[in-house]
Amino acid sequence: MQENNKRRPSFKDYLNLVKIRLSLAVSFSAATGYLLLDSDPGFDFAFLLAGILLLTCGSSSLNQYTEREQDAVMKRTMNRPAASGAISGDSALAISAFLITAGSLLLFITGIRPFILGCSGVILYNLFYTYLKKVTPFAIIPGALVGSVPPLIGYTSAGGTILKDQIILFGVFMLLWQIPHFLLLLLRYGKEYREAGFKTFYDWLNTRQIKMIATFWMIISCVFLVSYTYYREVFEPPVSLAIFILTIVFLTIYLVSMVSRDAEKGLKYSFAIINLYSFLLMILLIAGSFVS
Repeated sequence: MQENNKRRPSFKDYLNLVKIRLSLAVSFSAATGYLLLDSDPGFDFAFLLAGILLLTCGSSSLNQYTEREQDAVMKRTMNRPAASGAISGDSALAISAFLITAGSLLLFITGIRPFILGCSGVILYNLFYTYLKKVTPFAIIPGALVGSVPPLIGYTSAGGTILKDQIILFGVFMLLWQIPHFLLLLLRYGKEYREAGFKTFYDWLNTRQIKMIATFWMIISCVFLVSYTYYREVFEPPVSLAIFILTIVFLTIYLVSMVSRDAEKGLKYSFAIINLYSFLLMILLIAGSFVS
């Protein structure tokens, strides 16, 4: 790790420090949670978006500070700002503290429940998940829980409770979806993770077995989504049908990618398609809230 890098950090370095693409995606999932309940957003929606974006950026910066030594070992992450020394560890820590504080205050304006959920998400990600990655491969469970928190923040910011069908559907799906997301990353970068000192399922399973678990889990997640949507009549029939069609198309492409002869390319496509699927699903969920 090059803590004494004399190059002045660029704007791109700061964007990479806060993982801006990931942070924007998290903000969109929180916005989806809000719009599931309130399709006519007001000023509280703006505070939600700003708060969740700042909080996620701060959490990502803190993660890069905490794992800068491990990131420096892995080819996939060695060029991250805190790992490469483009941004010093002290600067990354200071930036994360400012962003987390600012984001938490903005969420507090939208309500006590969004504030508590936001703080809980930061603790779950930066304390439990980050620590457990070095202890057990089952760290992906608290890691997956982190992904289900932003929709709850959005929904409670709009004044809802977390026991309604729409947010249960979305929150549980986001939790389930995170597992194959993590497993696909493991399949692509498992060797690097192990060299960096992280515990992985490769201690017990081979590549074929991990692929089977990822595929089975993805199928179960999709079955849950479609079944819950249909039997609980969460949305109007046209929206439920659109979700069903999207899910069938996604699973078909996903399964074809997972059995590709070019394993690396297949894993890359599978990872891209599950991210696209989750984005399109959120679009449909928002559309469903407007027509329900």
